[in-house]
Amino acid sequence: MLERSGISRNVLFYISTWMVISLIHFIIIHNQYGLELSNAVAEVLVMNLIYALLGVGLWHMVKISDYEKLSRLEMIWRLAASSSVSVIIWLGSSYFILGYLTGQDDAYSLFLTETLMVRIMVGLLLYIILVSVFYLVINYENLREHRTREQLLQTMLYETELNALRSQIKPHFLFNSLNSISSLTITNPAKAQEMVINLSEFMRYSLSFSDNSMSSLSKELYHLRLYLEIEKVRFGGRLQVSEQIDELALGWPLPPMILQPLVENAVKHGVYDTPGASVIQLNAQITGPWLEVRVINNYDPSVPGRKGTGTGLSNVMKRMRMVYGMPDLVNIRKTEDAFEVKLKFPENVKDQSTDNR
Repeated sequence: MLERSGISRNVLFYISTWMVISLIHFIIIHNQYGLELSNAVAEVLVMNLIYALLGVGLWHMVKISDYEKLSRLEMIWRLAASSSVSVIIWLGSSYFILGYLTGQDDAYSLFLTETLMVRIMVGLLLYIILVSVFYLVINYENLREHRTREQLLQTMLYETELNALRSQIKPHFLFNSLNSISSLTITNPAKAQEMVINLSEFMRYSLSFSDNSMSSLSKELYHLRLYLEIEKVRFGGRLQVSEQIDELALGWPLPPMILQPLVENAVKHGVYDTPGASVIQLNAQITGPWLEVRVINNYDPSVPGRKGTGTGLSNVMKRMRMVYGMPDLVNIRKTEDAFEVKLKFPENVKDQSTDNR
């Protein structure tokens, strides 16, 4: 539909241009040269209509030409030949038709003969203008098509990379959870069963999002609480959670599963490596046009840190950059006994759908 409307606009512009040219032509030959009204009207209609039709042919010639592959000399020879043929066809057919319409008017025939060189020059000038405009239009259309194709390829690349990052997160968590369940099947089968139920509900939630959907802070918190319940089955009182959540921020859209890798890292580097109780803090507040979410965990500096692959935090940083197209949305701060990751979510996607269908 858009392409058809664009063609209609171009045709209307082309016709309007020739109407303006015809009006200028009429004023010159009728007012300046004193040509009779009937002869002036006939000349304007015949000569401009024929050249307008020739222009349509020139458009298709330019459109299918391989001018980008031609040398400058070849281009000049081709344009010279084309312009000569066009002017000959234009003047030959126009003079023949006008001679027939004007009834071999001797005065008008003399006028046509005396102005032949001027008409040749005008014909060549019109040819140069038309062909130049046609080349510019085609170059513009090619550039726009190239940009559209480039944007499509970038979008496809973005979606492919984003899907790859998200596909890495789910197996990463599932692998750790299955390891925990495996260890509990021997030591505490009842807790292992509880973890399987929680894990099933968690995976159902995480798989419910389409690739392009957004979650919300409230849904992400629900998801995190499921995960933490799974881990509490294993760690009991050693794992403690503190939440400070601004209720106004609960509906703020977030990329799905963007917080889970951070909480998983907090458990791994906090509870795993801390002999006593470990507290994981989840803070969320609106600051101007931003939602700031902090995940903080304490750790024992005297215990050597558990080395990981770094997949979780790295993927979060890449996803934030890819989703929002902005740098510095993830900030990391480490003190003597605490590790903090702060995510900043801009307001410009606040009105997007957050349905997880």
